[in-house]
Amino acid sequence: MTLAMPRRPVSELPGDPARLHFHYGYGHPAVPYDSEDTLESWYVTVTYGMASDEEWEDEEDGGDGAPAAGSEIGHLILWRLRDYTGDNRWEVADAESGDLEVIVSAVLGRSQRDGYSAAFEKAVTHPVGDLLILDRVSLDKEWRGFGLGPALAGEAVRRLSGGCCAVAVFPAMGEYPEGREQVTEAYRRQAKKKIAALWESIGFQPFRRGVWLLDTALCQPEELMQARRAELRALGTAFQRRPSA
Repeated sequence: MTLAMPRRPVSELPGDPARLHFHYGYGHPAVPYDSEDTLESWYVTVTYGMASDEEWEDEEDGGDGAPAAGSEIGHLILWRLRDYTGDNRWEVADAESGDLEVIVSAVLGRSQRDGYSAAFEKAVTHPVGDLLILDRVSLDKEWRGFGLGPALAGEAVRRLSGGCCAVAVFPAMGEYPEGREQVTEAYRRQAKKKIAALWESIGFQPFRRGVWLLDTALCQPEELMQARRAELRALGTAFQRRPSA
């Protein structure tokens, strides 16, 4: 298996990536109201270990600039769009955000109420059940450029996609460089192409209208997830073996 090389040297990592930790957050009222039963919002916090990790105190005392144990270094936002709730799923998604509306419009049928579209049913092995939507992956700038985004997204998708027939994502620019008004269309296309390549590395495939799908019934996403884990372990090993300053 060939491991992907990070764009930035390992020496620039602010800490050991093998120590990153996920925290999953979702709250809801005992009696759902409005669209609470149809659209679930999951906020996943990524921290550098946990605050109770006493065995890392020597790293903090060493003055090597490593983050404090338990400090947040990024987050992910995912949505679970539930089926069979009686709500119009398109209306629920549209009321939440334009990005969700784009995705849901691509996967639902013409009536937006009676189930998935024919194109979706053709693209997915078992097109019955809920849809998981990967909305945002954000890392602090000092952690970017090491290939962590796909690995983190893949782990979150693996934990939250149970019972979902597919996972959807709409590759788009989440952040813009300074001087946003000067960003050209060519720059946008190139950025979206790079983002799409990242999602492809964990099993997403192009669907339609710019939306990409991950078929949860296939073996490929699991195989790619194992490959990303191997890369993360290798990155952690390289960090641990880096020359001392």
